Amino acid sequence: MTLRRPVLAVVLLLLALATTVGLAGLPDRAAAQGAGAGSGSGAQTGGAPGTAAPPGVAEEAQGARTLPGSGTPALKPTTAGSTDPNAVTNPATRDTPPAGHRLTADQAQRIARADPKVAKVRRETKGSYDSIFLKGQTRWQLSLYAPGKPLTEIGQVLVDDRTGKVTESWDVPYVAWTMARGYDGAFGRSVTNPWLWALLLVLFLLPFVRLRPLRGPPVPLLLLAGFTAPLAFFNNARLDWAVPLSFALLVGLFGWATWRGVHRPRKPARDVRMLLPTGGLVLLGVALLVFRIVLNVTDGNVIDVGYASVVGASKVGAGETVYGVFPSDVGRGDTYGPLTYLAYVPFEQLFPWGGRWDDLPAAHAAAIGFDVLAATLLFFVGRRQEHDGRAGTRRGILYAYLWLACPWTAYCLNSNANDALPAAALALLLLVGARPFARGMAAGAAGAAKIAPFAVLPVLMTRRRVAPTVAVDHGPPAFWPTRRRGDGPARGVLGAVLVLLGALVVVAVTALIALDGRPLRVLFDRTIGYQAGRPAPFMPWGFYDWLDWARDPVRYLAIAFALVVAVLPRRHDLTGTAALVMAVILGLQLATEYWFYLYLTWLIPLIFVAAVGDRRLAWPGIAPAPSVMPRMHGPLTREDAPWATDAPATGSTRAS
Repeated sequence: MTLRRPVLAVVLLLLALATTVGLAGLPDRAAAQGAGAGSGSGAQTGGAPGTAAPPGVAEEAQGARTLPGSGTPALKPTTAGSTDPNAVTNPATRDTPPAGHRLTADQAQRIARADPKVAKVRRETKGSYDSIFLKGQTRWQLSLYAPGKPLTEIGQVLVDDRTGKVTESWDVPYVAWTMARGYDGAFGRSVTNPWLWALLLVLFLLPFVRLRPLRGPPVPLLLLAGFTAPLAFFNNARLDWAVPLSFALLVGLFGWATWRGVHRPRKPARDVRMLLPTGGLVLLGVALLVFRIVLNVTDGNVIDVGYASVVGASKVGAGETVYGVFPSDVGRGDTYGPLTYLAYVPFEQLFPWGGRWDDLPAAHAAAIGFDVLAATLLFFVGRRQEHDGRAGTRRGILYAYLWLACPWTAYCLNSNANDALPAAALALLLLVGARPFARGMAAGAAGAAKIAPFAVLPVLMTRRRVAPTVAVDHGPPAFWPTRRRGDGPARGVLGAVLVLLGALVVVAVTALIALDGRPLRVLFDRTIGYQAGRPAPFMPWGFYDWLDWARDPVRYLAIAFALVVAVLPRRHDLTGTAALVMAVILGLQLATEYWFYLYLTWLIPLIFVAAVGDRRLAWPGIAPAPSVMPRMHGPLTREDAPWATDAPATGSTRAS
């Protein structure tokens, strides 16, 4: 490696850390506009998944989704308005202050209309009109509507009754998508504290940083750290920066993963020199695990995806169909795959749902369980990649540590989301990937949890099988592939059938339980049908009006990529497979409109193996074994490792 590449890596690392610290310096748009209303409600009006709500504010979240004029007033409160601080009610009169209020409706309306943002929206939208409402018992809400039907709110202003000042002012898309308003602690709570996030980033990247010789972390880990910048803008209600930055980083990851999967190396990969010994990683890993669990229990909030999963698990436990009526505060909570709800059943049985969006201990328990499961599976993935048991244990410790130190997995855990479940399924795919039926079941489990991973089946169905790695006593580190009797087109067809059969078994079993007698069409309509037609402002095709034309072509391109890459010449080892699976999932994420930072969690196991899965790890104080390379779990063909033909094979092949 020349000096230029490691210097660039270290510079990128420093930029990522500087961006993280810069979180504290960005202008907090939500705070400046008085977001201290206390609501963490986060999604589009109507209960679409993606909502964040602090524990104990179920009624607040429900009120945040109630269209103005439809809220239920309190039962004879001493002060006019609803006891729900986010519910809206119509004032009894316009020229007399309601009970306990200082302003009249007319006065509040005049104050709100004078706000520059709503005035601009009124000028730009001919025929728009507004209405004034009481919001809770201490605020007023002016809602600005576009002309015509259906009723579309295009502006919203909140006025504090006591001070008579505008506390919040929103236009499209922030009116409908309250999750984009940057309410403090809406997602991840304390994890997004700039200094805690920076510490996690340092711990995540530190094992790969060396000054002599100058080395930096692998490129995909740096790109992963780079998502800190768009998250900072998102947390400060700046979609105008968050959307293009997120898209650019996703494109970078997609390009790297595609290149990694189709590029056949001409020589062995360079060793990865580790900064910390395994003992240090174990101590830090255990400390991180304890810290993450304690933080989840004491500080974590349950966003709507965790709430919906618990509700679905409750329905399964009661012998009801999952796909149907959900509580109004999570009305479209049945948009996930059936395995998601089934996976929550044991936790909901231990901590039964009380019928409200409260603390939801079942969601906390499930999130912790999935988090530990993913870290454990990654340990075994690393352990199985090495011939030597001790080397495998060290590699497994590294993979598990990286999961525990990664700020994005902590973000998912403290939000009590369900996104660690598909990540665990994809880690299982890496563990059992040498066996077609098993990898089909693992991919089916990931798809039955979050739908999108079904797109990786073509890549898995065309993955070839050859012998695993062989150790040699001298010469360059080598892979020594051997052809087995029965390998050929017929076996390839059989493998494809087994992959598909494994996925179908998982889908059939989970769907039958979750549907409870309802037709399969219901499952399709409530998941793929709903998600495919769901508009959102988090990708360029949903944020920029002038890119509306690109929405469908980009989706077709993502589907075409998943099919074409399955038949292109490519790497068939574990590293190449992880990279292409990652590329296919990223292609779908780029093509959607509703994308969120929690979806990065799915990619974490794939990134680890794609980045360092074919590279030897050089640990401090441990002499490297020059004749042993990481096992690829098969298959690895001669064209994937041409240097292997130059090394005599004196070791014995171990079955993978």
